[in-house]
Amino acid sequence: MYAAYIGKKLIELVNKREGKNRSTQEFYDEVYIPLFFLNERYLQHVNNSKFDQVYKQKRKTPLTSVVLASALTDQHSKIQTDAPDGSFFLGGAAAEISAGTSGQVTDILPPITTDEVYASWIGAAMGVGVSGGLNLLIDSDEVLLALYDGWFRYREYLTQTPNLKPHQVNTWNGYWVTNFFDDLYDDNYPFANKEPEVKTDSKTGIASVETTPWIKVIFALAEKMPKQIINTYVYSLSQRNTTIGFISLELPAVLFLNELYKKISKEESIITNTESLATLYDTALGFQKACELGKIGIPALEPKQLREHIPSFHREGKPFKTPKNQNDSILLTYNFYQTWIIAMLNNQQLIDLTKKFASALNDFSNQKDRSKTIKSRSVDELLKASNRRSFIEQLAKLVTENESQESTFYQTVDELANIVITIPLTDFPLFMALLKLKYALLQPKK
Repeated sequence: MYAAYIGKKLIELVNKREGKNRSTQEFYDEVYIPLFFLNERYLQHVNNSKFDQVYKQKRKTPLTSVVLASALTDQHSKIQTDAPDGSFFLGGAAAEISAGTSGQVTDILPPITTDEVYASWIGAAMGVGVSGGLNLLIDSDEVLLALYDGWFRYREYLTQTPNLKPHQVNTWNGYWVTNFFDDLYDDNYPFANKEPEVKTDSKTGIASVETTPWIKVIFALAEKMPKQIINTYVYSLSQRNTTIGFISLELPAVLFLNELYKKISKEESIITNTESLATLYDTALGFQKACELGKIGIPALEPKQLREHIPSFHREGKPFKTPKNQNDSILLTYNFYQTWIIAMLNNQQLIDLTKKFASALNDFSNQKDRSKTIKSRSVDELLKASNRRSFIEQLAKLVTENESQESTFYQTVDELANIVITIPLTDFPLFMALLKLKYALLQPKK
């Protein structure tokens, strides 16, 4: 049903932009069908539809204009006379109750009009495909019109690439969002800035557009619509339909992460390319797992492999390796890590004290005296703390065993202890990960 809503909304937007008043069926016949199906290389796969049936028989009966016109006539007849089912009402249940896509069927039967059936085809073609096999229907005028324009570019690209497989409009939509919403996009040269990633099968020679990682789509939307929180419907239509449900995209939070990344990069001179976050950032969670959080905000953007460094009740967390030099590629990963942790903590006093204390620990452990090894061991034990109580105990032990330090050291320790005991328990593991990371970044390069 939601695909039908999106389809109707697109028709309304396009009619308004073009000064026309086409009905749903007129748009289906005049715009959608000629672009998508009146060509032997379809843009979309509608499983078990009349177009799908003739496509499967194309070796015996080529997809001539006569065959395709006949398929359209048969499809109209089915839509207008039969009870809607999943073969032509996209997102609907299968006709047979025993079929794999017949789940969540209700005996409450709201009327489904032929307009809604036609609109469901158009709406399903608006799905933005991302890695993991899921699609997003995005309730945004700007996005819907951008995707609509992208359909024509897809047909153009398919025509220019004879070995490119058809039926990939949803995958194309994922690429198109990242391309069209890029600041360098030029409508006169639509593929000049960012071409689709295409993979060719070495055995068959058939090429296919690669699915776009979901994080790239989210970053692209955040850059274009930085102040909006957008509702999306997440699903998959295949042999077995999957429904995730309605998920909000917290785009201001996503943009904040990006801006924070640039700020940290500039302040610490870790890398020079501050535009690489959307390009290189990888998440710990797949899109389906991220959706289980209920919304896509900062928690859903946890960097890949950071979790193994974060302490828990069961483990202390892996230490961070000391970078070899200022050009070590690991610095880029570390910058992703600290950007996300700082955004999650959202406590400037704690963040400032963590940085200050990491510096104090570094000076302390590298003092050139007879007790250097003992001091270094004391710091290592402190950084292994997996909970707040252990941390405070190790902090007290470090102070009592090293009473000859300057007063500023003890002042920093006192300030940190006072704030650590007040932070939520859920923030402590993130604080420890940030402290260990800051300390690793200050260690002498070998």
